[in-house]
Amino acid sequence: MTDSESIDTSTTPLPSSLPGKPKKYTPQLFLDLPDKTEEALSKFTQLEECTYMSKTQGSASKNSKRAPEFMICDCEEEWDGELQINLACGDDSNCINRITSVECLDRHCKCGDNCQNQRFQKKQYAKVSVIETEKKGYGLRCEEETIHEGQFIYEYIGEVINETSFRQRMIEYDQSNFKHFYFMMLTPDAFIDATIKGSLARFANHSCNPNAYVDKWVVGDKLRMGIFAKRDIERGEEITFDYNVDRYGAQSQPCYCNEPNCIKFLGGKTQTDAALLLPQAISEALGVTPKQERNWLRENKNFRKDQQDDDSTINEEFVKSIDTEPIEAFEVSKVMAALMKCQESLIMKKLIERIYKSKNDSIVNASLVKFHGYKTMSTILEQLYQSLEEGSNTDATEELFLQILQILLEWPAVTKNKISAAKIEDVVKDIKTVANDDQVKELSEQLLERWSKLEMAYRIPLHKTPSTNEPEFQRTSRSPEKESPRTQHQQQQIQQQQQASPARATTTRESSGLPPNWHSTLDPASGKYYYYNSETKETSWDRPLGAIPLGPKPPSGPGLNGRMNKYTEQDLAKREELRLHREKEQKLRALKEQERDIQKIIEMSKSSTPQPEKKIKTIIESDVKHTKPKDEVKKDKPKSEKTIENEWKHILAKHVPNILKKFEHEIGRENVKGCAKELVNSIASSESKRSHGESPKSLDEKKLKKIKAHCYSFMDKFLVKFRSKKRKHDEEHSDESKRAKTTNGTNSD
Repeated sequence: MTDSESIDTSTTPLPSSLPGKPKKYTPQLFLDLPDKTEEALSKFTQLEECTYMSKTQGSASKNSKRAPEFMICDCEEEWDGELQINLACGDDSNCINRITSVECLDRHCKCGDNCQNQRFQKKQYAKVSVIETEKKGYGLRCEEETIHEGQFIYEYIGEVINETSFRQRMIEYDQSNFKHFYFMMLTPDAFIDATIKGSLARFANHSCNPNAYVDKWVVGDKLRMGIFAKRDIERGEEITFDYNVDRYGAQSQPCYCNEPNCIKFLGGKTQTDAALLLPQAISEALGVTPKQERNWLRENKNFRKDQQDDDSTINEEFVKSIDTEPIEAFEVSKVMAALMKCQESLIMKKLIERIYKSKNDSIVNASLVKFHGYKTMSTILEQLYQSLEEGSNTDATEELFLQILQILLEWPAVTKNKISAAKIEDVVKDIKTVANDDQVKELSEQLLERWSKLEMAYRIPLHKTPSTNEPEFQRTSRSPEKESPRTQHQQQQIQQQQQASPARATTTRESSGLPPNWHSTLDPASGKYYYYNSETKETSWDRPLGAIPLGPKPPSGPGLNGRMNKYTEQDLAKREELRLHREKEQKLRALKEQERDIQKIIEMSKSSTPQPEKKIKTIIESDVKHTKPKDEVKKDKPKSEKTIENEWKHILAKHVPNILKKFEHEIGRENVKGCAKELVNSIASSESKRSHGESPKSLDEKKLKKIKAHCYSFMDKFLVKFRSKKRKHDEEHSDESKRAKTTNGTNSD
């Protein structure tokens, strides 16, 4: 890495293709160079994670005075029983956290622990090695067969320092004759310094046509910087990204990337325009292209020095000149991702302007709320409130307040959960007290009044602070144990996660005195303890007396989790026919076995010789003398099939009603009781026949899973019939009502 300046996160776009047929790009491979990783590691102190000058340094929520509230996704746990891996939040999952560059946190998201969106936390780095290049010093080489496009390569780790320390260190390193500096800008007032302490990512060199890019991700309450593959990278390629050198007294130096579009020199005042190009993600969020920006720069080249301060990190006049358009639904994720990580007030204003122009689009509004809208707006409002307290640009700040408050008034709000989680009410109250504009005060009052009427949809409270420790209890599998086709890249990620994370526990920790899966916690609002089931999510203020929790959630698929209407009556008829056929075959086999047993007994009785009468009498007398106590006789006597069936009913009655409880809201309590009774009787009958005279034991997880699957299969068929009858009944009732109205109308005439 030859750069003696700091690195921004932008990427230089590829040049327009030349006329004619484009040549296929062939990357240069460095397979013949020796591995210098061990040598390179001796040149600096390796860090596992970034260190921070202060607690607020590098925070995702800039200067927030409130406790961090973490963003959670809506994904559900997808447990692979064979691989013992949670596949939720993967590449193709549409996870709202992953799309907006936010990592999920264990015990905070609904997706379960150890999901696929924890690459920074689990250090799921690509296999790389350090090589020594001819002119650029050390470099980073790909050691995997292929690093796929979008794959996480490495985290850029170092000491996170403020701007004052950054400037001081620049001078100190220069005076100490350091050949290479390793700075990267995290935010305008936070820089990662990997010069003395860092990770292997520090050795990634610059290229004017890079195969990787850097991107900021929100992990917990911190912003972290990662290197990601811009395209597929072959084994032996050098991993490079665009440094996009900042302007802090930079001295120009030659670029040795040897790419066709090489700009020849890095740094210096001649490169300021190229270095100020907006990152691709920001350009897309603003609805502009790098080509538009380059054209603007060419047209305004003679005036640029007069238009902009040398310390600017973007082309300010270009951003001001952008005529923003309303957001389309497909752009929401890009806009929200940019807004969450945005540190430039000018870009933030333009993004807010786009959202404001779309405030009457209900589809866009719903998507904005989904993609952490309230949390993001809460953070922005708090930043504006702090700037207002400091007395900086009051008119512009209050104008932004007006836009955001009007946006919030148009957003759908059914429950108070997202609003409460974002802590946006407190921020709006603060704004109301300090605002000078009457319209800002009026809109704040309207919002607060509207939100005060909303109710909370009760959920189990989440932990307030992130933790890297093992959870107090772990969930059992809630996903289908079936394998879906995976790409090589996905398989590599899974293998990395298996190595990085401990084996998943198959049982939960039992709270003292409570049934399995039940736990107690203190409600801070009332000061009382309540009880909740970690599997069923059932909550209760009363202590669960002897309640037995439900087992693992059945495989999700057609007919389950509210999707039961995906089974057609024809499908169910085929399944029922198949089941009856299997039962018939089982009965025939059982009859044949019984006939064979009877035949054996007959043959044995024929071959046996009769005993003398005297000997029989002696045996009887001997038996009388050695008669066992009544208690022992009862113990030895095999139980009848009826007794065993009753014991099975007793055990099943504890489980089956709880399994069917979820259907009560649709079919009613009496129907649930009837179905449960029928299921208990049928299962008990079949199990008692299979038990061969043995008493039933408590149900293990495997048996319980089979019983649940049978219950859901039974309910699928029942619901089809129930809904069909209900539909006919409703139609008949509707016809009768129409006829009654017609009759009344005739009589009145």
